[in-house]
Amino acid sequence: MTLDWLDTAFLTRQPRPKPAAPAAAPNASKAMPPAVMLPGPKPSEASATSEESVVACLLEAVPSEWGSLAAAIESATLAGVKVVAFTGGERSEGRSTIVVGVAEVLRRRGRSVAIHAQAPLLLPIDEAEEARAAEIVLVDAGPWFTTGPVRRRTVERAALGCDAAVLVRRADRPPCPAWSEALAAIGLTVIGEAVTFESALVSG
Repeated sequence: MTLDWLDTAFLTRQPRPKPAAPAAAPNASKAMPPAVMLPGPKPSEASATSEESVVACLLEAVPSEWGSLAAAIESATLAGVKVVAFTGGERSEGRSTIVVGVAEVLRRRGRSVAIHAQAPLLLPIDEAEEARAAEIVLVDAGPWFTTGPVRRRTVERAALGCDAAVLVRRADRPPCPAWSEALAAIGLTVIGEAVTFESALVSG
């Protein structure tokens, strides 16, 4: 795993009080987890942290929040969900880090998990076979939404092959109920929302 500026921001930020959990979306499952903030160790500790231990540090910092999100995904699988997309409205929101962390928690719970950048229907044959063999597939889907009106057809194409979604946004961005409504309209379950760092914490 490559340690990019986003991971470094997680590791070097000072812990802040957790914001209140966002209101549940209209179609959110009953297992909706609380918002997830991802504080890291103090700046003096970050330089000694290897790339391999980045996710471990984040998991240790707020284990209950990670556990809540993993539990919500497990609950969704009982209703037939297999492919869960992690998406949002812009780049550098922390999706990749969250996907890796949630996958680790699910594996610790005994689940077979595969991580891909696309839904299984869009993968090459060998990767699609790996995805089919897993109990849960987590898709690091990138941003599905842009500023302005939600373009439902664009989202529908991006979500092809996914059963559910976790919305990821930075703490300095307001919730957007229209995103959850659009996902519900195309038949996706919104499992919950993960809230990451404030941009002010990583701006020079």
